[in-house]
Amino acid sequence: MEEFRKIDDKLYYAKYCDKKIDNLKEIRSSIKNNRELLEWAIKLTKDKFGERDLVNGLAICEDMLVDFNNVDNEVYQKLVDLIYSNRQIARIVLDGYSNGGYSYLLMTLWNPNLKLTEDQKAFAVDEAMNKIGTTRYENAMNEYSKELDEKGITDEQTVYTEFGGSINPVGAKTGNMYMAGLFNSLSDTQAHGSGDFDIRYWILRNPNWSLEEKQKLIMDFWSDDEIFDETLEQWEWGLANDSANYKGESLTRFDKYEMYDYSYEQLLRFYGDKETTDSVWEEIQFCKQMNQLRSQQWELEFVKPRVLEKIVQN
Repeated sequence: MEEFRKIDDKLYYAKYCDKKIDNLKEIRSSIKNNRELLEWAIKLTKDKFGERDLVNGLAICEDMLVDFNNVDNEVYQKLVDLIYSNRQIARIVLDGYSNGGYSYLLMTLWNPNLKLTEDQKAFAVDEAMNKIGTTRYENAMNEYSKELDEKGITDEQTVYTEFGGSINPVGAKTGNMYMAGLFNSLSDTQAHGSGDFDIRYWILRNPNWSLEEKQKLIMDFWSDDEIFDETLEQWEWGLANDSANYKGESLTRFDKYEMYDYSYEQLLRFYGDKETTDSVWEEIQFCKQMNQLRSQQWELEFVKPRVLEKIVQN
């Protein structure tokens, strides 16, 4: 087993330290067909303090999740089942911070062909609802605010809290709310990606959830309308700024503001290959669908006067 551990260490070093593609390919080639090694890698173990659940081969498991098309499917499925049955395993982040890096759970959602059970879908959504900005998070913060009120903690009292490296006097309630938000942001409940393309994006992008389910999720995942609007816009800009759109030039010829009007044939002529065209087309359709499920605020403001005018005319 010590030999297996050395292989796992070598894989980690090749991915995150050495970063030489040839070395990584060689190690991956020696791993993917070694069933005994893979079975060892996915076996549950504890950290050196005996407190947190881990797997034997942290780097090997991560590699299986990323390179899902080239790994033993049975072992891969065992790993997936472990991830969806153990929150500590689901939240493992090998590269990056534990409160926002790419977790094991997030990586399972990168596989569009992975079939999830209803329980597994519920598990993923439950983890996603821990993200700052969801309706669950906002409700929890509102409840905490009420608890402070009931305890008589108000901003009429003063506490000293560290903001931006300096200690400042603030209202007691504001200080408590700030610290609660800070602790939440540092927790491993915030694993599964960060920013606009965190686990919420990948769940909405995943075919395991129906359109009806996504209709509810898109409202629960972002409690603030303006933040959702900004998130959707970043998804659109992410597509518009894709390197495939530059074609060796300094400026992109992909127009973000016309993207919903592009036909598949137009895109195919522009990119010249079906694989890129299919990828871009699917992302455009996804953004369009999300826009239909939750209209942006400027669209609602634009529609309201027209609806009122029609009512008056009748």
